[in-house]
Parts: sequence; C-alpha cells; structure tokens
Amino acid sequence: MKRLGAFWLLLLLLAGCGYTPRGLSPGIGVSTLYIQPLGNRTAEPFLDSMLTNDLIMWFSRDRQLRLVASAKEAEAVLSGDVASYSRTSVAYNRRDKIQEYRSEMRVNANLRRVTDGKILWKDSVFWTEESLNSADRARQDDFETEAMQKISQRLAEQIYQRIQENF
Repeated sequence: MKRLGAFWLLLLLLAGCGYTPRGLSPGIGVSTLYIQPLGNRTAEPFLDSMLTNDLIMWFSRDRQLRLVASAKEAEAVLSGDVASYSRTSVAYNRRDKIQEYRSEMRVNANLRRVTDGKILWKDSVFWTEESLNSADRARQDDFETEAMQKISQRLAEQIYQRIQENF
C-alpha cells in the first residue's frame, strides 16, 4: 500500500514539474514581434549580428509569440545597440605576463509598440566573461571569440527574461 501511494505521489510530482514559457502576449497584447538588427557603437565587428541572432533564438522559443520579417507585419519591435565592449587583463603570473582577460559588453534595448510608438520596455544590460590568455595568437583569438559568444547568449537571455518579468 505504501509503495502504491509513493508511486502516485511521484507520478503527481513529475506531472506537475516542467518549464512553460509565459509569452509576451498576455501582459502587453503583443503576438507578433520584429527583432530589428541591432546597432554597434563599438570598434569590435560582428557583435551586433551575434546578439541579434541570439535574441531571435530566445524569442523564437516563445510559443505565444510569432517572429515576423519586417516591422510592418509586427505589433511590436525590439531594437537597440551594443553600447560598449571592453577587454581588460585581470590575472598575471609571476613574470607579470597576462594569464586571464575579462570581457564586458553593455547593450541598450527597447520594445516599442508599432501602432502608437509607445515604449513598452527599455533597459540597459551588461555581462562579463573571463577568458584565458595564450602565447598562440590563434588560440587567444578563439578564447576571446568564445567569451564574446557566451556574453551574447547571456545578454539575449537577460533581455528576454527582463521583458517577461515586466509583464
């Protein structure tokens, strides 16, 4: 009898667990979204397209929201720019050689309703990521690119979640 009760309790708990995205539409009345290619105010190329692609990936997971190809088709537009990117040394060895770098990116973003131009959400987000140094320049570039990709993915996630939290 105890085993049967434990089985049903376990089954009930498993059935009740699981993540379901809330979607944007219930809170703000938006069911179609256009993600405008971000601007890039830094000297570092491709950060804007990397982050735009990561935003598209995050918002395309939302089952209550449909991404569209132009602002004319959308009820809201997500836009913004990569405001800054920096890379500084943060760890050194005994010979005063750099062992580790810290990369930081800041992004300004806003969500605007198309019909009346009203700003529904606006924020500035940033993320930092550490990367190793290498005497091999190609490997060093790979480490920095990997850090940029991680930052971009985290910032896209932050923007998605912050918009969700506001509604």
